[in-house]
Amino acid sequence: DAGEVSRMRDEADRVSADAGTASVRNLCRRSPLFREVAEGERLAALIGAGFRPVRSILFDKTAGENWSVSWHQDLTIAVERQVEVPGYGPWSVKDGVVHTHAPATLLERMATIRIHLDDTPAENGALRVIPGSHRHGRLGEAALEELTHQPEVTCAAWAGDVLLMSPLILHASRKATRPARRRV
Repeated sequence: DAGEVSRMRDEADRVSADAGTASVRNLCRRSPLFREVAEGERLAALIGAGFRPVRSILFDKTAGENWSVSWHQDLTIAVERQVEVPGYGPWSVKDGVVHTHAPATLLERMATIRIHLDDTPAENGALRVIPGSHRHGRLGEAALEELTHQPEVTCAAWAGDVLLMSPLILHASRKATRPARRRV
């Protein structure tokens, strides 16, 4: 509801200001409110029992922080520590947390959940997806290039909307043509 969204906006602004950036990793570690949302019963009702959050990121696009994102899949997961296991890698450390590319068999069982704190019409850099692209698994460059010529869907969202998607779906966003806050 509007009150809940307002509290999340205030907390997003606080976390972003503390971090000094418009893109904040480890949101649940930085914010008791977002940790409560991520681990709460309402989100569990959407995704089912036995699931848990493994990564939390805040994006805060503004007129001054207005970037585009090219077509991609989300292949990277956050892990507790690096353990050499076939199918995982390359490895990196982002904001003090170990990350690795995961195999499609794991990514197929995951969901990305986007909670929109601001209205995000197409003019404000809304998410774009290629429907069905997640069914192709992890894509190489040639397959990615070929699929980006398929029809796309713009996922306009309004404050309080929650979007669930496969991390394997091809997705992108344009720079906002009428920039406003876009906290996700």
